[in-house]
Amino acid sequence: MLKNLKFLVCPVCKCNLFKKSRTKLYCKECSSHYEIRDGIPILLPPNLEEFKVLEAEYHDKEAHHYGEINMIDSYHVTHYIDKYLEVVNTLDKDSLLLEVGSGDGNVANLITNSGINVIQSDISFEMVNLAKNNKVNSRIIYTVSDAENIPCKDNSLDAIMIVATLHHLPSPKNFFMEARRALKPGGLLIIGFEPNSWPYFIFYPLIRFVKRLVRLDSFVNSKHSGVSIGDSETEGFSYSDFQLFLNQSQLELVKIQRIWFFLGYIHTALSIINSKLPSDKTLKIPLFVQKFIINIDEFILCIPIIRNLCWHWTLVAKKIN
Repeated sequence: MLKNLKFLVCPVCKCNLFKKSRTKLYCKECSSHYEIRDGIPILLPPNLEEFKVLEAEYHDKEAHHYGEINMIDSYHVTHYIDKYLEVVNTLDKDSLLLEVGSGDGNVANLITNSGINVIQSDISFEMVNLAKNNKVNSRIIYTVSDAENIPCKDNSLDAIMIVATLHHLPSPKNFFMEARRALKPGGLLIIGFEPNSWPYFIFYPLIRFVKRLVRLDSFVNSKHSGVSIGDSETEGFSYSDFQLFLNQSQLELVKIQRIWFFLGYIHTALSIINSKLPSDKTLKIPLFVQKFIINIDEFILCIPIIRNLCWHWTLVAKKIN
């Protein structure tokens, strides 16, 4: 545990932490104290706002259903995970990568560059504990932390990766500013699977109307408790939103990828259906069908105007100075 403290600092003042006891850390500078639970430091700032508390509580409850409902092991998901992990796997030996919103640890466990030190962080203790129990790499460090109060020193990180988490934050702008602070010059910000904005104004309202019309929830019991406050309040992101965040934080866009066209409709429908079914009866798309639709989607998403109707974005940005 002590060796991991060289990578972590107080989330409030960004000063060094010291081990007070087997279950306590403290910061001499601001006198903040933090719990260590099951070997995991809980580095959340005092007086965490209610939005974030609710996010943590939801994901604590849903930790063991998350991957199943979101089909994170399916080819049409891992195909795109592999694409942004190509960037991660090119990092130099002994690079330090922070994964924000690491969930159950699935993505970090797919990193093939064994020379990278990885900090896996999530606001949910249960998610981090699940990731720790699924650990496949001895160089992974675990912490519970807030994405808008990163517990790392200024200019200390070679890369930050955040996957399907940005839309769960009350202030994405604050995260971008924190990312710039913590990244080294030349450091990379890798953002994966963030939702486009258009479905939140067109598709999802239609789905909610149909669910009410057929009274779906009255006929079946969900195996999870609904959606998190982040999912319920987000409006997704447009291309111009990302341009604004990058400009405000003075990060430079390296590349952006548009993900899913037809697969967005299919994946969303299956997620809704599978959330109502027993785990042994969940529906899956045959592999050859997934590959076929991916090829069609990638062709469609090369067409101007239409390409902005993608379902998700992945982008890589860089800190210049």
